[in-house]
Amino acid sequence: PVGEGEPLPEWDYQRAALLPNRCLAQRLRARRPAPGEPDAAAAVAAEMATRLRASSRQVRRRFEALRAAPRWQHGLTQGEELDLDAWVRFQVDRHDARQPHADAPAVFSRRARTDRSLATLMLADLSLSTDAYATQQARVIDLVRDSLFVFGNALQGAGDPFEMLGFSSVRRALRVHEIKRFAEPWDDAARQRVAAIKPGFYTRMGAAIRHGTQQLAARPERQKLLLILSDGKPNDLDQYEGRYGLEDTRHAVQAARQAGLVPFCVTIDQQANAYLPRL
Repeated sequence: PVGEGEPLPEWDYQRAALLPNRCLAQRLRARRPAPGEPDAAAAVAAEMATRLRASSRQVRRRFEALRAAPRWQHGLTQGEELDLDAWVRFQVDRHDARQPHADAPAVFSRRARTDRSLATLMLADLSLSTDAYATQQARVIDLVRDSLFVFGNALQGAGDPFEMLGFSSVRRALRVHEIKRFAEPWDDAARQRVAAIKPGFYTRMGAAIRHGTQQLAARPERQKLLLILSDGKPNDLDQYEGRYGLEDTRHAVQAARQAGLVPFCVTIDQQANAYLPRL
C-alpha cells in the first residue's frame, strides 16, 4: 500500500445525487523480489521486449510523426492562405454598424511548428474477468499487458509525460496499481511492473475514472488524454452490478469531459455496442 487512500464520490442515479466519500482509492505498488529470489517479471519483460519490438517501433514512429507535424494557426492578419470562415465573419461584421471592425482583418492562416503539450494517463482494467481468453492464444490480461508495453515505448519516444495505473475493486474499495507515475522514467523497473500485472477482483470503473481525472487535473499540459483499457462493463459485489454501475461510470465520463479531459475507451468485448455508447 502507498499512502492512506483517497476518498471519492459516487453517483446514485436513483437519488440523482453525487454521494461524497463513498469510495476509497488505495494505491498499491508491486514489491521488488528479495535478493536471491527469482525475478519472474524480468524474464517476462525481456520476452515482451523481443516479441513486441516491431509493434513498438511502428507505433513509436506514428507518435513521433504527430509530434513533428506542423499545425495550422488561424486568426492572423498575414498568412499563407485565406481563412474562409474568418473572412465571412469579417464581411458580416463590416456591414453591421454596431460591430467594430479592424482595417487589417485577421482572416489568414499559416502552418507553423508548435510544441505539443499533452499528458496521458492510461487506466488498465485488472479485474478477474480479464483472465478470460480473448483469442485461442491469449487472455484479455495478456492483451492489456502488451498494449501497456507498446504504448509505453511509443509515448516515451514522443517525449510526452504519461502515467500508467491498473485498477480493480472490492465493493467500495478501489485498488489502484502504480505501474508508472508521471515523475518516473519508462525504464526496466516500469516495464517489469507491466509484466507483473495479474487479474483479480471486480470493476468499479466510475471510481477509477474519477481518480484518473484528479491526477490529470493537476497536470500543467494543455491537452489531457484519459485512455481506458477494459474488457467489459462495470460491476462489483454490491449494487454496482447492472444499471447502477453503468450510470455511475457515465457520470464519471461526463465529469472528465467537463474537466477538459478527452476520455477514450478501448474495449475487448463483442457485446460492447449494447452499453458502451451510453457510457
